[in-house]
Amino acid sequence: MKRPSIFVLLPFLLATLAISCTNESTEESIEFTGNEVEMEMVPGTVQGNITSGTIIIKERTDGSAQIDITLNGVIANAVHPVHLHFGSLEADGDVATYLGELREENGIGKSSTILSQLSDNSTIDYSDFLLFDGSIKIHFEESGALENEILGAVNIGMNAEKNEAYLKGTKSITICNSDFSN
Repeated sequence: MKRPSIFVLLPFLLATLAISCTNESTEESIEFTGNEVEMEMVPGTVQGNITSGTIIIKERTDGSAQIDITLNGVIANAVHPVHLHFGSLEADGDVATYLGELREENGIGKSSTILSQLSDNSTIDYSDFLLFDGSIKIHFEESGALENEILGAVNIGMNAEKNEAYLKGTKSITICNSDFSN
């Protein structure tokens, strides 16, 4: 029995690959509207470890915000808490809600959260988030001696323009509040 040559099978393989790639991009377009904002994280330094990263805020088709954080320079196998705070980095406001933990994967810390509600049960969507008076901080640990050490942070919403001073080094994050507002 004669085997089919690679040249006969090649068109079928390419068609299969093209269909699978199209399905992935179709799934992404079904989940998201295409509206998104990307910002550079304010670097942190803990125990001589310097971090850098980005935050991407995407609008989902249901109106909620998906917050994806990537942080370079994290410790192997580390898990770090991520908080959305009321107020700017300078204000040191109470925690509005916990976001998904930042977990190290192949040398990079990653966190992804779909946000539609704060801890006080108030709702928040993508548009609200872009106007929110808040900031996000990645803590070294949930509790203990290093709980208020910040690995990365960013002002969001109405405070986003304040990031430049932190990124240039003219301002620094010196304290962090881990309390929830009542």
